[in-house]
Amino acid sequence: MTTSNHIRHLAPRSYRADFRFAALCLAASCLISCGGTNVLDPLNVDKKEEAYRPVVGEPGEVGVVSIHEIVRHKRGSDREYEISSMFGDEFVIDKNQLLDSSDIISIEAIAINDLPGFYKLRLHLTQEGGKSWRKLCIEGRDLSPTLAFVIDNVLYRTFKPRFLYSNEDTVVVDGPFDEPAALNLEANAIRNFMYFSQQ
Repeated sequence: MTTSNHIRHLAPRSYRADFRFAALCLAASCLISCGGTNVLDPLNVDKKEEAYRPVVGEPGEVGVVSIHEIVRHKRGSDREYEISSMFGDEFVIDKNQLLDSSDIISIEAIAINDLPGFYKLRLHLTQEGGKSWRKLCIEGRDLSPTLAFVIDNVLYRTFKPRFLYSNEDTVVVDGPFDEPAALNLEANAIRNFMYFSQQ
């Protein structure tokens, strides 16, 4: 016969046993549903994506930059060149570049705070490159209001050049440039400059 005395001593033990069993079942179901992920890691580091690693290619093949005037009214001139944009549509640009990788000593990718995953570019120009850039900004010059920023023979975007003062050789292109494009340009700029400046 069970007395109230026995019940008082037995109840806490059976509660502890039930709790341990429930905890083991919960842990097992977590392990199964998480497919072997480390459940002890609250940040789930095992599944974090790796940061983008820039592609460093042969000099003159990856991250090659050129800046061109956009041809608004085609005239069938030899200087006109049809080029695809990164979105697949076609543009016509002046074949003669206004600036290219031989004018750009290095490129820095600058994160845009309110646009995660996108960057501006800081271009460090040669003295001649600085002069060429300033010509793009001279008021009254007969240029398109926007210019073509070409990467590896694909029109990446159009942009308006920022003004560059006479004692500066560093300028920012606002973009935005996505992370792969920006970091590939940054990683390859110096090598491309050395390669093209020796041509």
